[in-house]
Amino acid sequence: MSQNDATNEEFFSDLRALIDGWCDRRCLHLLAAVLPSYVGFNGLADDWGELRDALKIAAISQRDPLLSTERETIADLVRTADHRLEYR
Repeated sequence: MSQNDATNEEFFSDLRALIDGWCDRRCLHLLAAVLPSYVGFNGLADDWGELRDALKIAAISQRDPLLSTERETIADLVRTADHRLEYR
């Protein structure tokens, strides 16, 4: 599935899976980067931008290790957020 074609439900399902994994592994820095944008998300263009930026920060974080599958998921989510921003 192309993330550009992902529904919001699929996007947030993938994001919740990342967050759940980070909670299980206690990746506090990754959670701190993403949770404020995730919790405060209400669907406006600014929120898509903030969430995309938070995911980019998580992707380059050196404080908590990312699994290769998580890096791929983050890249897909960033592309999807970019796509949403193009059409707002």
